[in-house]
Amino acid sequence: MSGYHGLANRILPASPLHILSTAFFVNMALALLKIVWGHRIHSVGMLADGYHALIDSASDLLCLLGSRAASRPPDSDHPYGHFKYEPLTQAAVGLLLFFTGYEVLSHSYDEFVRHLHPHATLSAGGVMGASILLQTLLYLGEQRVVRMTGDGIVGADAAHIRSDLLASGAVLVGLFLSAHGLSSADPIVGILIAGFIAYAGYNLLREGTQVLSDTSPLPPEEIGRIVATIPGVVVCHTIRARGSKNRITMDLTVDVPGEMTVRASHEIADRIEDLIRTRYPAVVDVVVHIEPDKEDLHASRIP
Repeated sequence: MSGYHGLANRILPASPLHILSTAFFVNMALALLKIVWGHRIHSVGMLADGYHALIDSASDLLCLLGSRAASRPPDSDHPYGHFKYEPLTQAAVGLLLFFTGYEVLSHSYDEFVRHLHPHATLSAGGVMGASILLQTLLYLGEQRVVRMTGDGIVGADAAHIRSDLLASGAVLVGLFLSAHGLSSADPIVGILIAGFIAYAGYNLLREGTQVLSDTSPLPPEEIGRIVATIPGVVVCHTIRARGSKNRITMDLTVDVPGEMTVRASHEIADRIEDLIRTRYPAVVDVVVHIEPDKEDLHASRIP
């Protein structure tokens, strides 16, 4: 596997837009190759994988557009930036995968009912082997980009490619079994592929909707304990965080002693921001609200 890693690092680009462009052209070529060969040997498994790769190409194009939109800087209409195009793209890719899974399941059922048998050949095995090799290199290349940039759209495409690898491996096994007299293996493989695709679609849809619905990516109790270690903090509360796992914005309220000066309280706020960003590098913005401790405030008003 280390050899594949080295090869992927040498021949594949390291930027999100470039790796997604490469994935688009590779998936388009694989889709056409599998569909043509699938028709030639009457393999619903290979056809399903080919149409899956065709949807992959549409997914890659969607990821490219989403990545371009999400990378745009903040403007007057979007003062917080355009990063939510990223989870929106993830959710859209998830829906595409559900549609693909349904199509694969339908084709598999049709082959099973009509008793169609694939003609497994050595060339068909070569096509699937080449597909697995290219998909493995793409997956490793996209994983490298995710590690370097934390890009959620490339991460979604990498998850998609991982399901493709499972599907292509299943097709190869189905062709092997069909060549040895187990003709029913091909539609069964198609059903397994549909399951892989649907599971990948569910994960992407769940991740995208969690970000869009502002599900907290960080545990507030843990944030409260960390902030409470800073001298001068009486209590930390009303902790809110939102965003994706690689881009988090948050705000919190800190009570400080009532007699503390404005300058000292702002120094505490700066220390809190630095500490949170150090502990959680994905946090890009922290808003700290300073309030006087309510007990101190109440005591100061007693005559």
